[in-house]
This record gives sequence, C-alpha cells and structure tokens, in this order.
Amino acid sequence: MISLLVNLQYDVPMLITSVSVLLILRYLLGALFSPLGDVKGPTLARYTRLWEVYKNWQGQLEHITVALHKQYGSVVRLAPNRYSISDPTAIRTIYGTGSRFSKSDYYTPFGAPLDHKDVFSETSNEKHASERRKISNMYSMSSLVSYEPFVDKVNGNFMAVLADHAQHGRAFDLFTWMQFYAFDVIGEITLGRSFGLLEAGHDKDGLLHAVHVGSISYGSTVGLIPEIHPWYLWFQKVLPVKSHWKVTQRVILREIGVRLQGVNTSDRKDFLTKCIELSKAGKLDQSTINNVIGTNIGAGSDTTGISMSAIIYFLMKHPHCLQKLRDEIETAERQGNLSKPVSFQEAQKLPYLQATIKEALRLHAAVGQILSRVVPEGGAQIAGRHFPQGTVVGVNAWVIHTDENIWGKDVHEFRPERWLVEKEQLALMDQNFLAFGAGSRTCIGKNISLLEMTKLLPQLVRRFDFVPAGNSQWKTSNGWFVKQSIQVKVVERTWDQFV
Repeated sequence: MISLLVNLQYDVPMLITSVSVLLILRYLLGALFSPLGDVKGPTLARYTRLWEVYKNWQGQLEHITVALHKQYGSVVRLAPNRYSISDPTAIRTIYGTGSRFSKSDYYTPFGAPLDHKDVFSETSNEKHASERRKISNMYSMSSLVSYEPFVDKVNGNFMAVLADHAQHGRAFDLFTWMQFYAFDVIGEITLGRSFGLLEAGHDKDGLLHAVHVGSISYGSTVGLIPEIHPWYLWFQKVLPVKSHWKVTQRVILREIGVRLQGVNTSDRKDFLTKCIELSKAGKLDQSTINNVIGTNIGAGSDTTGISMSAIIYFLMKHPHCLQKLRDEIETAERQGNLSKPVSFQEAQKLPYLQATIKEALRLHAAVGQILSRVVPEGGAQIAGRHFPQGTVVGVNAWVIHTDENIWGKDVHEFRPERWLVEKEQLALMDQNFLAFGAGSRTCIGKNISLLEMTKLLPQLVRRFDFVPAGNSQWKTSNGWFVKQSIQVKVVERTWDQFV
C-alpha cells in the first residue's frame, strides 16, 4: 500500500504534465497543419479562443474586426476554428435562400436553459424553420396594423415624458430612455400593457438588467466557449447561484397564467392573446408560447433602443440632414398626407425618413459581431478559398457596411441621400445591408422594430431638438449588441416652428 501511494505521488504530477503537453502539442500541430493555417489574424487567435473572449470583454470588437480586415484582407482568423469574412459574395453563400450553413453553437447560451430552444438560439435549420412557421404570421407586415394602437399609446407617453424633461432642463442618457420606450412598447404589444418604465424613469422590476446580464452579456461571452454552458446550468441547480433568466421567466409565467384564467387587459389582440388562441387550436405548445413571449421581452427592446439612439445621434451631428427630414415631414403635413399620430403606412411613403433610418443603421448596426455559421458537409468555397466542413465562418455587419466598393468613398459619412438612388444601386445596397441579419434567419422582430422607429421618429423631430449635455461624442460598448451612452437634453420647439 505504501509503495502504491509513493508511486501515485510521482505518477499523478507526471500524468498531469503529460496530458498538458499533449494538449499543447495538439493545438500547435493543428495550427501548423490546418488547411486554413495560412489565414492571417492575431497570433494568439491561432492557438486559443481566449483572444476573442478578451476582446469581447473589452467591448470594442466591432472596430477591432474592421481594423483586422483592413490589415489582413477578406478572411481573418478570430479563433482557431472561427473566421470573419468581408467578401460581399459570402453573404449569399452563407446566409442565402437554401443555404445549408447552420448556426454555430455560439448561439446556444443566449436561449432558455431548456431542451426546447427558441427561434434565435436553435442551431438546426430544419427545427428553426418548423418553429418559425408556427409564429411567423404574428411578426408579419400584415399583422403590424393590429399593433399600431399599442405603439401610439406608448408614443404619447414618451412625448409627455420628453416634454417634462424639456421643461425642467433635465439631462438624461439617450440610449437608456430609448430602451425604456422600446421596452414599454414590447410590453404593450406582447402582454397588453407596458412595463411602466417611462413612467417610473428607471428599471423598476430589474427586467432590463436581468435580460442584459442573464442573456446578452452572458451569451456573448459564453457563446465563444459554449462548452461552459452546460456546466453553468448544472451549477445553478446545485448551488445558490442567482439566475437572471428566472427573473424574466417569473414575469412570463405570471402573465401566461393570468391570461389562461380568462383575464384580458385589452380588447386588442396582443401576442399573448394570439398565442393562446393558437394553443387552443392545437397549433402551439406551452414551450413555444413561453419562447415567443421570452424572445420579445429578451430581445425586443435592445435593437430598437440602439437604432433610435443612433438615428437621433447622427441627426444631432448633422443638422442639415435634420432640417431636410423636418422639411419632408412638414410638407407632407401641409399636403394632408400625415395623420396625427402618423400611421405606419403614411410614414413608409416618406423617402428621406426611410433613408435616414437605413443610413443610421448602416453606420451603427445593433449587432457588432459575426453572424456565425458552420460550414456544411463537403465544405464550401468562400472568398476564393475552400473551407472544410465544421469550420465556423461569418460576416460582421460593421465590416460589410464600411466597404467602399458598395457604399462609396464617403463610407464613414452619415448621408441619407446615399439611399435615394436608382433601383439597381439600391438593390445592391439592400443585398449588403445586414442591420437585421440576412436570409431565413433574419431577425424575426425586424418589422416590429421598423414599425416603432417609423412612427416615432416623425413625432420626435418635429416637436423636439436633441442637444448634447456635455461631451458631444458618445461612448459605445459591444457585447453582441453595440450599446451607446451619451447625455442629452431636449428642447421643445415653439408651436409655429412645427405646425
């Protein structure tokens, strides 16, 4: 027995050392003999995923990725088996109709810790298509008309809040309040009542914090090392680890429970009402209902909040564009082409308004990382070279949106007129516009976000001036979503200025 213990004393360290050496050799040999071994990128990214994890934690990965492509070309290594592509032809190959590229397991940690994944975190193309078909009608353009009264209600509340800010000369963070607005709209559209953030002036139930920490921040970090995710879920079960996901689940289950008991807070059809009707018809199960409500709450405010903040910021920085937009809106009013409040259909017919929205989203897309996909069986030819099956590849909107061959030499300038061109040029730009993703995995809430922005923006710009309160340059932080921070004040325009 003593002899055995003595041997173990020396064998265990030797075993650990041997395993460590073998693992290191595996990484080194894999890097040296990989068919993609000549792809350039940061040195550490060749051997470990920790480089990208660290850059993601720093919060500027979108700018770093753009810089890497300028330095190394159309294909850049971000990790040992993860590549960013800047060649526009890759968009159709990777994301186009009929593509066999599936989502990588990067997305798994964003979803609910359940076997039944939502349409965002589901990696299988077949399962995603099946789930999306069940609920796509609720997000369609034809369904937007039924949601307009919800948006109008919150728009009215937001106007009152901004008027109060203006009256008291109060400075506020632009993104924070745009997210309050978007989150209250999502509450109205999804559950039939807002979350009351505009009225409270703060994240009163901790829902926004829970969504940011428990889904977005966690997912963007652990998604780069997804093997950690099952272990974290296990720790949550056996140790008293706080689950931010459970905060949102409590709200979702409470609202579903109330509605199933026959209590309806509105005579209009919100998402929850539609889900329950589909459930009674045998078309949706409880897990899908839970995922629909959860997806709306979890991701329904960030994109709109970021996009509206970008639009207002760029209009502040370019007053001549703001004046053009106001002229278009006021002309339409004088001609009797705009209602009060502005309808979605009316606002869609304002070309400069639509160009302003697109240009702001081009310069500041909500998502600042590659939309990662897995190369299917047989491999694929991308950007002039062969990628073996199992390789993770993707295009970053921030990279493709700064391609001078698509957008022109003034690619870094905010110029809405860029979108007021002939159909052929507009089609080229639309093909390379990735603000909401591309292909069959395009953001399912895209139309709702456009509904909010298209209806809110005319009311904002004709009634208020936004001015920086202090530093006129915003700060941004990328953790999947590229969120902004800038203090502003609003000044209410006199009646004769906008009537």
